[in-house]
Amino acid sequence: MANGATEPEFDVVIVGSGVAGALVAHRMAEARLRVTILEAGGVAPDSLGRSAMVNSYATSPSKATDSPFCGEDILAPQPAPVNPTNYYDYDNNYKKDQFKSFYQRLIGGSTWHWQGLWVRMLPNDFRMKSEYGAGVDWPLTYHELEPWYAQAEYEMGVAGDDDEVAEYLEPRFGAYRSRPYPMPGLAPSFLDSHVASAVDGRSLSGIPLRVTSVAHAVNSRPFDGRPACDGHSSCVPLCPIKARYEAVVHVQKAVAAGAILRSQAVVTRLDLDQDRKQVTRVWYRRWTSRYSGGLGQYRASEERSVSGAIVVLAANGIENPMILLRSDAGNSSDAVGRYLMDHPIKQSFALAAKPLFPFRGPQTTSNIESFRDGAFRRIYAGFKTSIKNDGWSNNPTGAPRGYFMPPTRGPTDQFPGSLLDLVHNWGYAGKKLRETILDHATRQITLSSACEQLAMKENRVMKSKRLDSLGIPRPLIQYMVDDENGYVRRSFRQIVQLHSLVFDAMGIAGQNRMLQLDPDDQPLSFGGSGHIIGTTTMGSDPRTSVVDKNCRSHDHPNLYILGSSVFPTTSTANPTSTIAALSIRAAEAIKRRLRTGGVTL
Repeated sequence: MANGATEPEFDVVIVGSGVAGALVAHRMAEARLRVTILEAGGVAPDSLGRSAMVNSYATSPSKATDSPFCGEDILAPQPAPVNPTNYYDYDNNYKKDQFKSFYQRLIGGSTWHWQGLWVRMLPNDFRMKSEYGAGVDWPLTYHELEPWYAQAEYEMGVAGDDDEVAEYLEPRFGAYRSRPYPMPGLAPSFLDSHVASAVDGRSLSGIPLRVTSVAHAVNSRPFDGRPACDGHSSCVPLCPIKARYEAVVHVQKAVAAGAILRSQAVVTRLDLDQDRKQVTRVWYRRWTSRYSGGLGQYRASEERSVSGAIVVLAANGIENPMILLRSDAGNSSDAVGRYLMDHPIKQSFALAAKPLFPFRGPQTTSNIESFRDGAFRRIYAGFKTSIKNDGWSNNPTGAPRGYFMPPTRGPTDQFPGSLLDLVHNWGYAGKKLRETILDHATRQITLSSACEQLAMKENRVMKSKRLDSLGIPRPLIQYMVDDENGYVRRSFRQIVQLHSLVFDAMGIAGQNRMLQLDPDDQPLSFGGSGHIIGTTTMGSDPRTSVVDKNCRSHDHPNLYILGSSVFPTTSTANPTSTIAALSIRAAEAIKRRLRTGGVTL
């Protein structure tokens, strides 16, 4: 065993303080178990930390996705939103696509910068192989997970429209609910209502279209000591008032119940016993940083370790497999790190004929779910389409503000419509600039469709030979967004048709829209959803999967792995609701195991 300081044993050692780790830590601590959380990142105490983050974002010239989190001793080394390859390495012998999603290493994980969309998986999502001959079946069903979805909603606080579920979602997809939402749904935006009036009742490829509201883990009224949403439209990257659920809520509850939190503690590896059955120790390095010119300079401590009766990996779809690979653990199936997936995104942009006033409310309050499930999934990927309330903020130019300076001006001042273009290339200033920005920004429409991706064994996370600034191997990624049959490509074609239909229905002229088709002989243009899925997949067969239906390792009975890394398929649902449901379910399994192991609750 390597030299290092040892610490007292715990009942449960949890790696990661995102939604999975936080929910499990709270349940364990409430049961009066001895719990410690090892979190790779850091952050100041919540009230002061949030104020500092809001100030960082407000004063940032770029308003970039990571701008609230730039500062001293907050973030460990990690992929950046603008260029994830600053942390990911790629196999030069496997030149396919770049993996475009990133993550945040800080207390509370990526829930600091999620939209708060609460989308359950559908019943057919759990039986893709049986229903459509695509992907694999999960080892559990929607019926088995549904009560845990409901528990998670009341634990975290979810606002949704029960009438819409009864009228549309349950009859259309079989997605029944055993309990109503804890809160009424958030109000759809003015833009949503105009899209709905233009689209509802139309069909595409024989499938009726309908605009429906989106459930959110965002308060529509005060809940759990947090205020109701007041519409800042900055959920990504930061809710300034804590109306949106963040995992730090349950981290704080866990600590109040007796859990010990160690921040700035990057887990390096696991030790196994002589028979390689039990995880005996978790090794980690503490770090500090000093920022200079926006670049972090890190100092890492010597390795330290902690032991526990149960070890829970609750990091993410990159970090979970990296810990296992560095430990040579949990991988008798050779599935650790494999089947890396995301929800590939195709976006289209337009300017409405009249102001529809985006930039109010959460960033998505309504969507089109019509293509989430159907027989077409035998041929192309299911998808759902978000109607964005944040204008063109996420388009390649970042209008109305602007991510870069266009070298020359276009034929009109409408595209890219950014402040940088209007000032630099058109020479606008004063009243003319204000009027143009006001006119443009109030007419911006973005349709963002995210589709499912099939699991491919070759898509994987491995150990790089290069080390990060803490001396830990960087992730080496192989990734291809589409399979050889074009499951995603055919979905993207359908997505573009839907976007075009919406713009037609709204009477938007051709010169005021941006649609992007992908020629067959060219790579797909796509965005990442930030949903890192697969890499420690769940299954009934230990020869082909990493964990069982309770998220327990097939190889090590005292090791549980949580998060979207255990998903065998992606579905079309944002993963947080399913992560939360599986985590609460696993927490009960862990408590049962500790009882039978002689630990008194």
